Amino acid sequence: MLDRKRKSNKRICIVRHFDYELLIRREAEALQEAGFDVDVVCLGQESTGTINGVRLHRIPSSRKKGSLSRYLFNYFSFFFLVALKLTILHLRRPFACIQVNNMPDFLVFATLIPRLLGCRVTMFMYEPTPELWATKYKDAPYLIRLLEIVEQLSLRYAHAVFTVTEQMKQNFASRGTATDKINVVLNVPDGRFFKDHIPDEVNPDREYFTLICHGAIEERYGHDTMVQAIDRLRSKIPNVRLHILGRGSYLDEFLAQVKAAKLEDYVQYLGWVPFSHMVTELCQADVGIVAQKSSPYSNLVHTGKMYDYLAFGLPVLASRLKAVEAYFDHDSLCFFEPGDPDSLAEGILDLYTNPAKRRALAENSQRLYNQYKWENQKEVYLSVYRTLLKG
Repeated sequence: MLDRKRKSNKRICIVRHFDYELLIRREAEALQEAGFDVDVVCLGQESTGTINGVRLHRIPSSRKKGSLSRYLFNYFSFFFLVALKLTILHLRRPFACIQVNNMPDFLVFATLIPRLLGCRVTMFMYEPTPELWATKYKDAPYLIRLLEIVEQLSLRYAHAVFTVTEQMKQNFASRGTATDKINVVLNVPDGRFFKDHIPDEVNPDREYFTLICHGAIEERYGHDTMVQAIDRLRSKIPNVRLHILGRGSYLDEFLAQVKAAKLEDYVQYLGWVPFSHMVTELCQADVGIVAQKSSPYSNLVHTGKMYDYLAFGLPVLASRLKAVEAYFDHDSLCFFEPGDPDSLAEGILDLYTNPAKRRALAENSQRLYNQYKWENQKEVYLSVYRTLLKG
């Protein structure tokens, strides 16, 4: 009986309405390497599997983007399936703690039965949900207020909370969450996941000045700003190339803009590529671009792509946003005004004509990145679990 209790005190489950992506993997493997017994419940078609000692339980739900009703259907169907899965798993072998990563925020309540049976609950708030939906659905004030209420109920329900910037922490606190339960763990990748995919020989194409932007293709991420900036530069930098990787709800509009401006030779859409292909593209690029537009959402977060560029030692062109400026100075990132293609074009031209500035930005950003890297964030993350589960 005592042996079983000791094992349950080391058992943790992570839940996410996404596939087994790098962010979940960095947390799951950090816990597993620290001696915890780790399960993950996430999206996917294969029901179960094990990766590096982490057991995966995949739920065949959908993340297809569309109308508000489609979002809600996907979220609620996943919620009920997860609640059932967690209850069954917990009754078979109790969890010491379940971590729920948003979105949606209300997914944390799928832990109700295990929590009533003594399981601890944590939340990882990657996104500020009310601000994100305010950015997407500007004419829905009652929905936004409802999301704020759900957010606060969710945060109060959890025993401990993680989020990705100090600005997010203060935003949650301004709506009523106690600051002492919120812990900031930056959105940096575990660099080990890239190493196995880096090609033996990296041969950047020196014929071109290559810019890269990977990840979700959404209007708020400024793909139209990038297209307009390249349009302004094609005569000044004939060898400029912008590589876009990913997919999203703004893809058709983005491709139409490229075609209308006759930029197919300058803006190249590579699609949703395998991870190893993405790593090769990052190795071969000259500059990474983060072109988020200014919004209630974007001024609180850091994008994962920014930290990916820093992990590969790339100089970064980034929108001037509050949360980014709070962590990086003008000597480490090349800032431009969000949503302003002229400002972005000036930044691209400046870096193109000043290789020494590119090198200086990369060197300065690495000094900060070495402070923010996952090895340091992991210690903050694990310390919360050591404190929470010390009994």
